Amino acid sequence: TVTRGQLATFFYRYKGKPAVTVDASSPFCARPPDRFETFVATIKPNYGLIDPRVAPDHNSDLLALEYPLLNPTYHNHPLVLMVTARTSDGQWLKVQVPSRPNGTEGWIPATQATLSTHFMHASLNLTSRVLKVWNGDVLIAETQAVIGRSGTPTPLGRFFISDLVEKSPGSFFGPYVMTLSAFSETLATFQGGIPVISIHGTSQPWLIGGAHSNGCIRIPNDVVTFLAANVPMGTPIEISA
Repeated sequence: TVTRGQLATFFYRYKGKPAVTVDASSPFCARPPDRFETFVATIKPNYGLIDPRVAPDHNSDLLALEYPLLNPTYHNHPLVLMVTARTSDGQWLKVQVPSRPNGTEGWIPATQATLSTHFMHASLNLTSRVLKVWNGDVLIAETQAVIGRSGTPTPLGRFFISDLVEKSPGSFFGPYVMTLSAFSETLATFQGGIPVISIHGTSQPWLIGGAHSNGCIRIPNDVVTFLAANVPMGTPIEISA
């Protein structure tokens, strides 16, 4: 016996369709994720500032954040957060938020978000300097990468892709920048802004495979172009040593 939602998920996987959008407030959304499945909260347009709470209760303290969670983002895209847990009634979502300390989590009401689910995930090994991206258990991309130098290392942990920025042709950052929910643990600012860690292309492809960045992950331009077209926001990435 299966529910309609489970049957729909099966058909979407079978047909290779994109992420399925579901009702975030439904108690059926409180099920554990399937293998490789990630739930993503896209904040609704009518919520301009998100204030996660320490506990799933409207009377709970607000989470202390270094940077405000604005919707839309600085790059004028909907704010996307990775869901890490939900209450049994489906009314609250625990989300990882892009803030220091890295990996910060808080609770938001499910009514503030549209919930979707997908099976994309990525990993970066800092020893081998290899980035891999999967759709479920299918490897769709693998490449050598530039990682942070010793004084500005790429942080370890489980993060998610939070935004996508298209750059001009010939940019130092390549054609696309995919920001992560991670921040530098050694820099207070970067180029006058917040020291966010990103996956991006490069105008210096001969450095691929080395440790030369301020913490960001540089990959070949053709690979970041492929990822920009195929990897949804909210995709988790595990960065390990």
